[in-house]
Order: sequence, then C-alpha cells, then structure tokens
Amino acid sequence: MPKSTHRAVVYPVRRSVRLRPGKALPIKPSPAPIHSTATYDFPEEKSYFFDTNIWLYIYGPIGWPDQKSAVYSRALREIRNSNGTIYINCMVISEFINAFSRIEFKQQTDHSRFKEFRNSLGFRPVAEDISSNVKKILRNTLACDPDLKVIDLPEIMRFFEQGKYDFNDLVFAEICRAKGLVFVTHDKDFSEMGVEILTANEKLLRR
Repeated sequence: MPKSTHRAVVYPVRRSVRLRPGKALPIKPSPAPIHSTATYDFPEEKSYFFDTNIWLYIYGPIGWPDQKSAVYSRALREIRNSNGTIYINCMVISEFINAFSRIEFKQQTDHSRFKEFRNSLGFRPVAEDISSNVKKILRNTLACDPDLKVIDLPEIMRFFEQGKYDFNDLVFAEICRAKGLVFVTHDKDFSEMGVEILTANEKLLRR
C-alpha cells in the first residue's frame, strides 16, 4: 500500500498596503520653543525629560571629557534648586548603559569584539561604574515608562516609516508632548518633533 503524501495548503500572501504616489506624509508637529541653557531662567516646579546624551555628559565615562559636561551639570543643579522634576524611563537607562559600555570598549585594546569585552573580567569594574552612575541618575529622577495604550504607536510608526527619525526619539518626543515636559537634549534631530527644548547646541538654537 503506497504511503500517503502530506500536501501543504498554500494560502495567498496578503500584500502590505503601500502609499500611493502623491499621497501626503503625516503633517509635522507644530513648532515649539527652543531655549538656550545660557539664558533659561529655570521656572519653579517645571518638569523635564533628559535625553540619553545629556546623562552621558553628566555621568558618562571619566575618560570621555567634554566641555558640555559642565553646562548640563549646571542645568541639573538649577532644575533641582528650582524644585523641578526630571523624568526618565527604561529606554533612556538602556541607551545610557549600552553607550557607556561601548565608549569604554573603544578606549581599551585587549579585545577586538564588544561581546568579548563585555564577557571578560575587565568589564566588571566598568559594570560597577555604570551601576553606580545609574543609581545617581535614579536619585534625581522619577520614572515615567510609557503605557502602550497611552502612546500613539500608529502615529509614531507613520513618522518612523519616513526613514528620517529614530524610534526611541519619537517615543521620547511623544512622552514630552503628552506630559508637557521640557526636553533637555543636545541632539539637533529633535528640532522638528514639536517639543519644547532646552539645549546648549548652537545649531539647534539657530533653527
């Protein structure tokens, strides 16, 4: 008796919907104020959200000196003195840890691959340093991890599909808009995201 042969059922593939020629892309958020750290008056009890690059300037690797460290460290002190609130989420902490680790990796020559460095005994003091600095950040901040029901992910993805925005940046901007936070950043990419910004970046201020 011949063996029965299993025949797979082939279902038609559903094509994803593509933008038709001439269809308008999502409208950009309305322009928002951009403040200089040099002239900002740090109002009482204002709320802020620090970009990852700001935390790296303040609490990044010691071997990564930058004149902007003093500028943003002063901004942190002014916010605390004005009883301001700084929010943070796990995405920023994750970016901080990964960036800190890779900066340290680039400054050493014992390993050719990042994962080898991360799994080595030499990474232990780096991990301890990162942990110490993250704890300092947490002492200065309140958590505001986004609820996916609150964040407008379809809208975020409509901007993301244009190929000019970082996904995490879009989420940070959405958080700031939803909670009315001033976004502290040195990244010029946020000039078009419709959030109020505090920065020392001259190129961003000129926009």
